[in-house]
Amino acid sequence: MAAEGGADSNRWNAMRQLCRKVTLYSFGIALALMVAGSAGCAGSRGFDQAAMREALHLDSHSTSETPPVLPGSARPSPPFRLGIFFVKHQVPDTPSIRKVEWLSADRDQLLRELAPLRDEQLLVDMFVLTDVRLRGDDIKGIQQTGARFGTDMVLIVDAVAAVDRYNNRYAWLYPTLLGAYLLPGTESDALVMATGSLWAAHSDWHTLIQPVEERSKIVGAAAFLEDNASLQEAKKLAIQSIGKSIVEQLRLLK
Repeated sequence: MAAEGGADSNRWNAMRQLCRKVTLYSFGIALALMVAGSAGCAGSRGFDQAAMREALHLDSHSTSETPPVLPGSARPSPPFRLGIFFVKHQVPDTPSIRKVEWLSADRDQLLRELAPLRDEQLLVDMFVLTDVRLRGDDIKGIQQTGARFGTDMVLIVDAVAAVDRYNNRYAWLYPTLLGAYLLPGTESDALVMATGSLWAAHSDWHTLIQPVEERSKIVGAAAFLEDNASLQEAKKLAIQSIGKSIVEQLRLLK
């Protein structure tokens, strides 16, 4: 009997130690979530739109990177063969700006947005220019690449993004641990700013596309909410909007 009593006591002590470890582990996770939430996304910071516009050179089109159109520049005549170049930024993400990753689905979406121009006989062909050596500010290089592939005009598309991640009124329950997994206490706002320009492949003629801005918000539990989801949705909306602007601009060239 004494031996059995000792064994029960040992099991009881082992369970108490296990419970203590679980409690300490849970407290550590809750504390980490609470500190991360208060430090990283306690309140909305908004968007630094001035920095985003600067990254897209929206306020400096008079620089040498975008030369003025010469009086004798020949404007292409429809129907056009259009080459599309998506600018890739080789810069690290910052708290204010994130680079936009152009996926195959994004390129396909823009091609679909421009598809009505085929029916209107403004476009006879359109395709993506994928020369990895080209940069967005190498206008002459993009024109030459387009001409090499038989285009009449090249479309240069550029965009930057930003994310504002913050907590809402439900976040005060995050230290309960379960709250971080169950309660929609975190919000992720994404802003994508996109612009573009059309350039003749064989002359200095060009025209700018009206910049667009699109936002998307996703609300969820901190443990599962991913900023990429709001970014992708905002990018999708931006492609839709810039596509409409491009269509309108090309229709003016009839």
